[in-house]
Amino acid sequence: MLASTCDPVTGTGSGTPPDPKQFLRVDSGTRTATVTLIAGHPASNYEFNYNGYGSGALILTIPVGWQITVQCENRATVPNSCAVVSSGKDTEPLQAGWSTPDPQRGLDPNQSASFVFSPSKTGSYRIASLVAGSEASGMWLDLEVIEAGSPTLTAPGG
Repeated sequence: MLASTCDPVTGTGSGTPPDPKQFLRVDSGTRTATVTLIAGHPASNYEFNYNGYGSGALILTIPVGWQITVQCENRATVPNSCAVVSSGKDTEPLQAGWSTPDPQRGLDPNQSASFVFSPSKTGSYRIASLVAGSEASGMWLDLEVIEAGSPTLTAPGG
C-alpha cells in the first residue's frame, strides 16, 4: 500500500498545504530571518495564495528591529508580487523597497525576486500581491509585528 502525500513542487497528492514552518529560516544571533513565499502554490487548485494559504490564513510574526528577507516565487499562471502593506486598500508598499520590483505589474510566471525590510514599530500589516485584483482574490497573508520574541510562520486554522 502506498501512502498518499502532497508533492508541493508538482502539485500532486491531496492538495493539503504543507507545514508553513518549512518556509522560514531564523538566525536569532543576527536577528535575521528569511521567509519564502510561493505565489500560486500548486498544493491548492486556487492560484491566489502564498504557500498554499490564501486570504490571511498564513500568519508571519516578526519582532521589531529584525531584518527580514522575503523571497517571492511566482508559480501561478498569472503575474503576482509580494509587498508589505498596511491594509487591503493599499496600492503601494508601506515603504519604498518593501516589495518585489514593480509590484503592480508583478512577477511573470516562474520568476522570483526578493526584498529586505526591518519593521520599526509594532502593528498589524499584510504581505500582499499588488497586481490588480490579486489581493481581493485572496493573495495576502497576515503580518504581525510584535515587541519581542522570534519570527514565526503559522497557519492556525490550517
